[in-house]
Amino acid sequence: MNRFQTWVRALLVALAIGLASLCIPAWASGDSGCYPTWKPVSFTTGCANHAVLAPSNDTRANLLLLTLRPGTPAHAYPKFEWEDRALGHTFFTWNQLTQVYGPAANTGGSGSRCDSLAAGAADFHAALVANRQVSATERDALDKARSGLAAGCNGNARPLQTDWAPGLASGAGKAFLGYLQAADAFYAGDWTAARQAFAAQTKARDPWVAEASAYMVIRVELNAAQENAFDEYGTFAGPAKVDQPAISRGKAAIAAYLKRYPKGRYAGSAQGLQRRVAWLGGDLAGLSRSYDRLLGTVPSGSDQAIVLVQEVDNKLLFAKDAGAALQSPVLLAAYDLMRMRSSEGGDQKPLTGADLAAQQPRFAARPDLYAYLLAAQAFYVERDAARTLALTATRAKGSGPAPLGFSAAVLRGLAMAERRDPAETAFWQATLDTAQAPYQRPLVELALAIGLERAGKIDAIFAPRSPVTDPTIREILLRNVAAPALLRRVTGDATLDKHQREVALFTLLDGDLNLGHFADFGRDRALIPADAGTEGFMGAVPLTDTIPVGLFASGTWSDVYPCPALAATAAKLATNPLHPTARLCLGDFWRINGFDRLGSANDSEPASKDGGPALGSSPSQFTGALMTRASLYPPIIADARSPAPERAYALFRSVMCYAPSGNNDCGGADVPKAQRKAWYETLKADYPDSRWARDLRYYW
Repeated sequence: MNRFQTWVRALLVALAIGLASLCIPAWASGDSGCYPTWKPVSFTTGCANHAVLAPSNDTRANLLLLTLRPGTPAHAYPKFEWEDRALGHTFFTWNQLTQVYGPAANTGGSGSRCDSLAAGAADFHAALVANRQVSATERDALDKARSGLAAGCNGNARPLQTDWAPGLASGAGKAFLGYLQAADAFYAGDWTAARQAFAAQTKARDPWVAEASAYMVIRVELNAAQENAFDEYGTFAGPAKVDQPAISRGKAAIAAYLKRYPKGRYAGSAQGLQRRVAWLGGDLAGLSRSYDRLLGTVPSGSDQAIVLVQEVDNKLLFAKDAGAALQSPVLLAAYDLMRMRSSEGGDQKPLTGADLAAQQPRFAARPDLYAYLLAAQAFYVERDAARTLALTATRAKGSGPAPLGFSAAVLRGLAMAERRDPAETAFWQATLDTAQAPYQRPLVELALAIGLERAGKIDAIFAPRSPVTDPTIREILLRNVAAPALLRRVTGDATLDKHQREVALFTLLDGDLNLGHFADFGRDRALIPADAGTEGFMGAVPLTDTIPVGLFASGTWSDVYPCPALAATAAKLATNPLHPTARLCLGDFWRINGFDRLGSANDSEPASKDGGPALGSSPSQFTGALMTRASLYPPIIADARSPAPERAYALFRSVMCYAPSGNNDCGGADVPKAQRKAWYETLKADYPDSRWARDLRYYW
């Protein structure tokens, strides 16, 4: 595992602890804290999405991509939140995708009856103003009385009393108070009282009170229907737990409202509640038809589309027997991609070729989508790269930035990579020309970079006019694979951004030290700019905004053990790599400045058997014998000629590598507890008067 991934894993373990108490949906979403494997294909569910229609994607991401039409406007990449930097612009979370296509979208809302409490205040006040029979005094009293409805949502409900709105003399004012009394019962969850009170107010002379009451009758019945249908964690228990008579009454109330107010102010909401009736009643086929109709009419990539996709994901795609109910090609495609996941778990079996053949009539209106699913099933489920190439031969020729065409092209390129097709690099380069939508080009660049890395052509990625321009992709390669000469060249290239140059320089200086290039370190120090900073989380290189290159010039050299500047330490090691004081001082520099949190520059992740090698997984071209802090001390301890102060400190530090948890914080292979005990006893026996023997009271 490379140090880039080592940091992210450690970081997200901490994230997982913090998120353990939150309610996080089953993977549909990539927003729960995780990190991607840097390759353009994944056969298992992950936490990050690709810009292609893929089984590993969040179902919401696939569905939104499926609904994007040519020319859909997109916004700039959202600013990185700290936990998203590990995704670069190659991967994305659901939240990031919604910001690209609809930054104002609100996909939240608890579904509580109280969601409308604040929003309804404006309508209520406007209706009061519109009714000239309501005096200013009555209006103020009724507005004040409405604020008391919040008590029901806070669990402190009590029926509204007439004296909450004193001085109501007009019939219109009393009608509004009657509406408030019905609403108070509604927000308090008293469905019987609310049902009767709203029904009475549907006959009110005030037009708003009558219409709003007719609409609220619908909400009363639907809330009554679902009262016992959710468990303590908010999970829907299914139609069997729904009050079906209330559903029937709600359905009738919707019909009555729309008949009386076909263009009413709440007609859109009433029509939307028909979907809730279908969902609560278990009518998945009807729900599917409604969603298909809406997905074809809402503006592509809009806030409305994003909210609708979220609703489809919550209400339909994960429902039992959803597959049989889906007649829409788009919805069925999103469902089929989910079924292609290789580790979905449960009783669901991966989608087979026979399953797809049986579905062909349902894709009659979208043969292009069916053709893609055939190729995706061949690749992701059957792992048949040759068949995938055959199935994408025609489709890929007409590929473009639209998600389906782009997905077909990428699928073909992935199959070429699996077969080590010599034309793979040229194919990816040609595909770059059509990768125009957000997150598309970086994904193709990733595939191209992996192919070049696999061929040993890292330098070509950093050549002038290289097509690989994504900074995160380049920095992963700099950190894990690049040779010293390339790191020096990138460091000195003023045409590159500062962050990329600092990642290269940090890696160069770090590699000089932990791979034993001490003489080179003395020369490479001259590349450190005068304004180089020392801030930045050491475990996050290259992900932090600031890279602490300045540590190599002005870090802290010592705390409890006297050491010269790092340059002097490196110079001694260049002359004598076994110099005891210099080895101890190098170890203290690493310890004090946080380098123990890093892996090594050539500690790369092995090539994955699942989807090919990951970016940065080839052997580092920065050669040398890897040194860790733990490896610095044993030669001093073993050498009888080592001065007593240095040998005592080496024994102390060797034991302290395991303090206080018993885990090795100094890198390298763990040593058994018996060896730690032996170090401890040697220190106590041979150097009893030393500070280190006095300070060390335990071994771990």
